[in-house]
Amino acid sequence: MLMAQNQGLGDRELASVLLNNHKLSANALNNLILESVDPNLRQDVTQILYRTYQHQKMIWDFMNNNGYYQVEYAPPQEIAKAQQQLQ
Repeated sequence: MLMAQNQGLGDRELASVLLNNHKLSANALNNLILESVDPNLRQDVTQILYRTYQHQKMIWDFMNNNGYYQVEYAPPQEIAKAQQQLQ
């Protein structure tokens, strides 16, 4: 009898799944807020969305600190150019 080897998910894979799920949740919550008529519902969902942003940032920080999600920082001149375009 062949038994499948239990590979399991590592920290990187789990964090990636969590981050992607939080991104999807944030999009869905944002749409709910935009399309909601009830002000109480909008307020409640806005609070949930804010907590989702906080969780997403915590997951991203974990991934970035462990080298799982590295970003290339924009040169200062590119940032200044973008800021000028937004003004």
